[in-house]
Amino acid sequence: DERPVEREPVNIHVVLDHVKRLAHTGFARHIKFVEEYDPSLPPIFGNRDQLVQVFLNLVKNASEAVGEGAADGEIQLTTAFRPGMRLAVPGSKARVSLPLEFCVKDNGKGVPDDLMPHLFDPFVTTKQSGSGLGLALVAKIVGDHGGIIECESQPRRTTFRVLMPVYSGDDAVADNGPVESP
Repeated sequence: DERPVEREPVNIHVVLDHVKRLAHTGFARHIKFVEEYDPSLPPIFGNRDQLVQVFLNLVKNASEAVGEGAADGEIQLTTAFRPGMRLAVPGSKARVSLPLEFCVKDNGKGVPDDLMPHLFDPFVTTKQSGSGLGLALVAKIVGDHGGIIECESQPRRTTFRVLMPVYSGDDAVADNGPVESP
């Protein structure tokens, strides 16, 4: 579906709180959630429903990594402003500023080393009944929002880090393109 996605300024903390509530009443009821939020974060220019999908998928994966029987199962949700975070984008000499950092951390079994280079590729999974499309979709949505996602993993310490640009008022004009008259 190549139609432009409707976007607006979104408070990421509202998204993360919604995801946490959904998870806690369902698949992650056995897991302790820890939040470390930077309350001064500006909004991001995004689609709320797609961002819920991204973080719900990451939290669900974290919950599955921790497992049902883990007595000390924990998922940490963090937000931070990293003003020096600038990345080179393929095909451009310009460096892009992605200062908004949102992390989902868990103390589960970790991602196998041989899977790490292909983690965001379609049809890659370690789950018996998994399709391998969850993280590929997450990476696509994050990319469509002008961000990147990365993963660092060791047993009992896995972090999925989403880096996004800051919303500026002219994003809405630039993103929606020209308005056609009827």
